[in-house]
Amino acid sequence: MTGPRAGALARATIGLGTALTVLGVAVLVLLDPAYIHAALDAAGSASILGLDRSATHAVSDRTIHELVFGPATFAFPTPGSSTRFYDPAEASHLHDASNLLHAFLVVVAAGALALVVSLARYRRDPRAWRAARTGAVAFAVVFAAVGLFFGVAFDTAFTLFHEIFFPQGNWEFNSATEKMVQLYPTPFWELVAMTLAALVLILCAVAWLLATARLRSLEAGARRAADAHSLPGEDAR
Repeated sequence: MTGPRAGALARATIGLGTALTVLGVAVLVLLDPAYIHAALDAAGSASILGLDRSATHAVSDRTIHELVFGPATFAFPTPGSSTRFYDPAEASHLHDASNLLHAFLVVVAAGALALVVSLARYRRDPRAWRAARTGAVAFAVVFAAVGLFFGVAFDTAFTLFHEIFFPQGNWEFNSATEKMVQLYPTPFWELVAMTLAALVLILCAVAWLLATARLRSLEAGARRAADAHSLPGEDAR
């Protein structure tokens, strides 16, 4: 061994950091306007709202921008009108969603930073790369189970998610009158959930492949070093 060895805490940090990084990258991909626009079109959001596609996309872009960058008041008007697009209850829920998203991004950033620092420090220790590989596999299994739950019982899973992360209870809206659930109807969220599951599994596979490649490189280097040390003794005999 030519470097520091990763202890149990470091290996746990690497495994968890791998999972958080994978999830964070997948969520960031889903926030891309191109994906959001395609999902809105697939869900028929424009028809439900009674707006054209460009106006529907513009409203969603404004919503996502405020979710991520603020000010998270969601007080902007309906396109072509002076009335607010969201009512106060919808704006309040979206404000809570923005806070939750920011907390999530902070945790993901901390996990990604811890992963990078740990792998840089223990880059020559095979156990560190095994921990990254284990983290990717474990997260893929857990996320596949969660995805299966959403797939077979979407309404129940969706409700459970909101009860956990929005315990204040301001997340139930009337799809006949309130714009938020018309802009983002159930088919939109079903598509997002399926895409997120696919992205996570793909990214876990990529993480596993990268960690495996590094691990094999280290093991090959260790074998070459062992062979080099054994040669002088064999020659002497």
